[in-house]
Amino acid sequence: MDFIADRPMGGLAWRRIAWCGLASLVACASGAAHAQSAVTLYGVIDTGIEYVTNVGPKRANSVHTPTLTASLPSLWGVRGKEDLGAGLSAVFVLESGFAPSQGSLNQGGRLFGRQAYVGLSGRWGTLTLGRQYSQIFWAVLTGDTLAPNIYAAADLDPYLTQPRVDNAITYSFTSSGLTVGATYSYGRDAVDSAPAGGCAGQSPTDWRACKSMSAMVKYDAGMWGVAAAVDRNYGGGGAGSPLPRSSQTDTRAVVDGFVKLGNSTIGAGFLHRINHGAQTATVFDATSNYWWIGANYMLRPDIGLDAQFGRITVSSDASGGSVIAARAMYFLSKRTSVYVTAGHVFNERNATYSIDGGVVPPASTPLPGVSQTGAMVGMRHLF
Repeated sequence: MDFIADRPMGGLAWRRIAWCGLASLVACASGAAHAQSAVTLYGVIDTGIEYVTNVGPKRANSVHTPTLTASLPSLWGVRGKEDLGAGLSAVFVLESGFAPSQGSLNQGGRLFGRQAYVGLSGRWGTLTLGRQYSQIFWAVLTGDTLAPNIYAAADLDPYLTQPRVDNAITYSFTSSGLTVGATYSYGRDAVDSAPAGGCAGQSPTDWRACKSMSAMVKYDAGMWGVAAAVDRNYGGGGAGSPLPRSSQTDTRAVVDGFVKLGNSTIGAGFLHRINHGAQTATVFDATSNYWWIGANYMLRPDIGLDAQFGRITVSSDASGGSVIAARAMYFLSKRTSVYVTAGHVFNERNATYSIDGGVVPPASTPLPGVSQTGAMVGMRHLF
């Protein structure tokens, strides 16, 4: 599949085109998107060698290969579009994430754990059913210039890079740069881990248990763009779950945007979270405020530089933190690149944020209050 232009591109433009392939949007700017009826195979293979400090109780240093993400997560997928006439099309996506170092499946071992949906698209919009992204993902993509890079501000809230929901129905509509979308899940994720928002799936006895809903509005003018979204997950996972009861909710609201200035793209955002599951003897609802700012700069057509800073403050127990991250990438061709990236997380007294966004926690988690540094060299190929 050729969804990349004939020469390397920089900044947020490159990242958005890459994510079109990753997220399998029906409206992606690929040759297949304009065909009357087409099925397209696409994918990413991205891996390297990583070094992380202060891992675990012994504060060990680790050299390993990440499994979850690198500069982009490794994946393959199939998407299709059939022209049904009168402006109506049938669309589908099946997308699988994997770890190149092991050849194993990510997303809890599911064959199509990233996305699996089918639907209809027309002048009135697109309606799809299946496993899909929450709307907050598309909103954050607007202003986050670095994630899902292994080191990024999103390490302070890993949910933002993988907010997928099972048993979901999604509606979206785009016109003249304006996009609105809404997603409702009858029972999100019975497979993913708690940090990824896992729950017990559909419940026949509790209408609220494990439900999820989100809504988004964004505007992209080409040289600048803004987006806003709200995402709410209901509890019901039972004992040991971050949200044991269905009456508990975890809600995020975000606003972000970007602006292009010559060869640079600057992005920033702010997110407010109210988590009813984070309860202690003195704190009922843990609220947090998270903000980030980052930039891409094309030094040359074949060299891209990225940097980002993020900060999260939490209402309880000094459990906030900060992340600084950077990346330099050399584009060998329109599909193949090599890169070096590094990052550092500053943990407050009771915080355990890990700089290592490439493995599922707690594999690289530091002790409370301990900061952590990571560095990686890698290679990426898009097909």
